Amino acid sequence: MWWKMSAFKDSSVHFISLGHRPYAEVLTEQFRLREERRAGNISDTVLIVEHPKVITEGRRDASADFLVPPDKLKQIGVAVEKVNRGGRLTYHGPGQLVAYFLLNIKERSWNIPKLVWTVEECGIQTLKQLGLEVERRSGCPGLWVQNRKIASLGLSVDRGLTMHGLALNIAPELSDYDWIIPCGEKGGHMTSLFLETGNIPPWPQAEEVFRRQASEVLTIPIS
Repeated sequence: MWWKMSAFKDSSVHFISLGHRPYAEVLTEQFRLREERRAGNISDTVLIVEHPKVITEGRRDASADFLVPPDKLKQIGVAVEKVNRGGRLTYHGPGQLVAYFLLNIKERSWNIPKLVWTVEECGIQTLKQLGLEVERRSGCPGLWVQNRKIASLGLSVDRGLTMHGLALNIAPELSDYDWIIPCGEKGGHMTSLFLETGNIPPWPQAEEVFRRQASEVLTIPIS
């Protein structure tokens, strides 16, 4: 397996660092790992990755949320992918830490609100350790610094097995969000750890902080 050398394991959650990988490639790997989890061949797994520039569109029709037509985006080297998660348009790109959660929430006795809360908590604790306090906003999945969004969330659940996850803005090119209405939130403002604090942690450090904080959040007794 192409990720084997970068894998490490905690007591009940397996974290895999993929480095810089195209979105479509990692989406295929998510589908494969979900079925491995369904078969009981692997434990709950979290992928950590940084993507080349890509716009992803969830199950809901979000064609009106493109401020630059998809054909034009493809011409300038930005991938556009239709995916099976909830939500509308989301941007991924360099400087953004993306985590995909392949979890069996049936075994954990979690409902959807508990899943969303837990994924958000992984981001909250990570950014806190990196020097920034963030918060939830009722009815708006993701993480915020006052009225500025710093993390986007989109998940799918199939018979108790999850895919997709959380995108934390460490230091992406925020002007790239001008191509879309992010998550369908008109008038929304995106921000980043760098914009808020002036600091950019080394990428290995950011990944390690996320892994440790997510491990603490996710490693709970499974009923």
